[in-house]
Amino acid sequence: MTSLISTVEPEPGSSAGRKSMLEGRPELPSERFPPGQLPRVLRPRDLTVLCLIAVLLINNVQTVGVAGGASLLYWGVGFLGFLVPSALVCGQLYRLFPGEGAVYLWANRAFGNFWDTFLGFFCNWWPGAIGLTVEAEAAVASLQDLNPGWLALPWQQGVAAILVLLAAQSLCALGQRQLQRILNVAMLAYGLMFGLVGLAGLLWLLAGQPLRGDFSAQSWQLNASSLPVLAIVTVALLGMAVPLNMGGEVVDRRRSERYLLWATLIIVAGYLLATFGVLAALSPTELKEATFVSALLTRVFGSDIGYILSNIYYSITFIYFICATAAYNAMFSRLLFVAGLDRRLPGVLARLKANGVPFNAMLLQTALNVAFILVIFFVAPAVPYQELALTVFLVVINGASVIWDIAMISLFLCGILLCGRQGRQPSERWIVPPPLFYLAAGLGIILTGVAIGCTFFAGSPVPEVLNNEDWGFWVLLFVLASLTVGAIYSFLVPEAEDLAALLPSVSETPTLPLPASRPAGGTGPIASSQSGGGGLRHPLRES
Repeated sequence: MTSLISTVEPEPGSSAGRKSMLEGRPELPSERFPPGQLPRVLRPRDLTVLCLIAVLLINNVQTVGVAGGASLLYWGVGFLGFLVPSALVCGQLYRLFPGEGAVYLWANRAFGNFWDTFLGFFCNWWPGAIGLTVEAEAAVASLQDLNPGWLALPWQQGVAAILVLLAAQSLCALGQRQLQRILNVAMLAYGLMFGLVGLAGLLWLLAGQPLRGDFSAQSWQLNASSLPVLAIVTVALLGMAVPLNMGGEVVDRRRSERYLLWATLIIVAGYLLATFGVLAALSPTELKEATFVSALLTRVFGSDIGYILSNIYYSITFIYFICATAAYNAMFSRLLFVAGLDRRLPGVLARLKANGVPFNAMLLQTALNVAFILVIFFVAPAVPYQELALTVFLVVINGASVIWDIAMISLFLCGILLCGRQGRQPSERWIVPPPLFYLAAGLGIILTGVAIGCTFFAGSPVPEVLNNEDWGFWVLLFVLASLTVGAIYSFLVPEAEDLAALLPSVSETPTLPLPASRPAGGTGPIASSQSGGGGLRHPLRES
């Protein structure tokens, strides 16, 4: 690690490096990581797919749709008050400070020491790392929907979930370009399934059938009781910034912002169309069933065609969620990678395989989730309290969503602080006029605060297992315990000034040849030598 920090020079034309010097803040070692070591292979289309994987989930349609016709209004408020502000803030910050592990870099620039690690790294990474289990569980659920007789016992579900994690880990080892091709195809198939759900509702109405969902005047009323559903919408729309964890791997940084526009449009269309589809053809009782998609397709297309379409749907979702697990592993491993570069985690996490993949960071996340699954499906079922496994899972997942909400509030604050400091920049540097930008960031903070409050006070999702008082206590305990661990870790790691002392100044940095590194697939630029002589093997790259 010492050899890396003592020899590399800033990337030519690095805007992050220049801005950090102008602001008087020390430049992090991760900002001086040599170009070409992480293959630049991500195009706007790829970033769009990664964003859709993070945000677009058919189960959110079911959770929000139970509110009836008003669910369309809730989606609208969520889109305008949270999704669009998230996209604007991410786009503006990435335009000013592009780089790998972008949310961590932005927190460093906005808040400085301690808070960059606590808010930028820990509060973003910890919920995402646990999210691998959610994706693996969704894959297992798709198998069970294919055949209710499969995986009936907890240990069988646990084994299946672990196999999904291992399969996803194998996909991650292929290299980002190869993995991205698989993700693009999987997302296309999953998007078609989203469209099929919406199409089924339209065909139901075109056949002259009545609306079966709750579209009564009472269901459209927005009041204090609507806040829990609005909170669910907000949590469902988390993840716009996740692809920018890989912000240093894009082919063209100027064009990469386009993914925010396209992803926003697709997310809005997908959720509205699918929600209308299920509300058109399913009653409120049917919508609450685990196999609501199968019920929808059978009702609209008949038992025979519906059965075939249902099997196709669940087969595609099973494969998709394996790929989504790999995508989560890849995106959140980049936070471990930059933390390793900055000596805020062991340097072994910053090691790259020959294809530019931080395999060790991915392996750590897989191991963490395997341990979590062992607790849920093997340890918890062995105790007398039979519902412990479900309780642990729900408490951890909802607690993790609160931590992610805290990270989102810090992201909106980053936008306000950093863009406020850049207030004299030319007008063309702004995505939207500054007043509109600050308004959007403020709305995002408000809705995120509503989501946090409702997680604690809206009541237990399983009152028959855990009453409302105990629910709030255990979620709060998990959140506080996690934040305590994160705060202690952030306090103990080196500060940016200490890291900068290990780096030579730009004027003192010798010009060294960088290794030629062609990204996997041969589609990205080659980092050529800046001076004559042979290539230099990077000390963190493994053969």
